[in-house]
Amino acid sequence: MVCYSAFLVILFFRSVLSDGGSLLIACEVDDTECLSKTTQQFLEKTCKGIPEYDIKPIDPLFVPSIDIVLGDEAETVLHYKNVTITGLKNQQFSDFKMDTKEKSVVLQTRVDLTMVGDVTIELSKISKSFNGAYTIKGTALGTAKYSYDFKVDDKGVEHYEVGPETLSCQAVNEPEVTISSELRQALQDDKDLKDKKQKYSSKRKEIQQNVFCKIVEKAYVTVVHNIRAAAKILPKSAFLKGV
Repeated sequence: MVCYSAFLVILFFRSVLSDGGSLLIACEVDDTECLSKTTQQFLEKTCKGIPEYDIKPIDPLFVPSIDIVLGDEAETVLHYKNVTITGLKNQQFSDFKMDTKEKSVVLQTRVDLTMVGDVTIELSKISKSFNGAYTIKGTALGTAKYSYDFKVDDKGVEHYEVGPETLSCQAVNEPEVTISSELRQALQDDKDLKDKKQKYSSKRKEIQQNVFCKIVEKAYVTVVHNIRAAAKILPKSAFLKGV
């Protein structure tokens, strides 16, 4: 009965996929080639979301708002709104570590992302703000660390239970940032900003990487959410062998 229930769960899960393919390939923990393939397959099959199983769309991913405090002399806060992120479905497996004694996982992927939206640059110290559209393009290494446990459902099927995650990001290069001509002109013409431009230029790469990574980390919340949602519906055996 347990095997039959697990089989039905997999069948039902496959039925929501357009081509009937499976979401995952069961891999050995140290088989990096298999882990790379299953990561890509999972992202391809779930990137548009599967509402019936609480799997959310990630490509494109819409972020309503995110505020980033720069901590500079001008007390700058960047208010990003209506952010559309593309590229998450093309994440490439980078690293996977699983500690079966501590029941913890470290998963890292590499991804090229494009972020488009609106930004308000608030300079609190001089009580000024500037608005405009922007685009950010860059490459990141996104890392998710989370604990896990095992849980048997009411049908006797064993599942992974994914715990709270800790997310981090490393920008691989300096992101390419483009702002609207109106915003660029307003920043260039403002007299109060002229003495601050040199300081910004010296820290431009650091600031842009920090901003890029803050948005990446926000996006990875949904990526991990989808792993957690899949773990609730798929049997433990669908993910890894011998665990």
